[in-house]
Amino acid sequence: MTRKPQRRLIGHVAITLLAGISACAAMLSSQPSYSGELDSERDENFDIAFVGSVRETGTLKPIADVQVRAEVGKWRILVRTNTEGVYKLYPSFGSEITADQIQISCAKDGYEMVDVSRSKRTDPKVKELVVAECLMAPK
Repeated sequence: MTRKPQRRLIGHVAITLLAGISACAAMLSSQPSYSGELDSERDENFDIAFVGSVRETGTLKPIADVQVRAEVGKWRILVRTNTEGVYKLYPSFGSEITADQIQISCAKDGYEMVDVSRSKRTDPKVKELVVAECLMAPK
């Protein structure tokens, strides 16, 4: 007896299963992320939140994998932008620190930061919500 047909059957089942998993992953990863809105899987209230995007000068093309840094004195928190150039940052420097005291900067190899614009928004889950948009130029 040969087992070749069984191997093909198992191969087809494995391929079908992988295709299904890939399709699910693609659907989940294609959910848009909007700067200026806070989505949390948990019902939490935050003191301060920064959201925004990083874009290239001239084209305003989003830049992925940019390091966004929030700093107060010697303390810092880092996050990276997603494939759409969007980030969300929930710094916890202590209850006495306000959003105005936190410096936001962006960095990526091959780019230099040109400007960070900030605007405050309201959100029921956040005491201080700041939309901070970074503009970067290629070196």
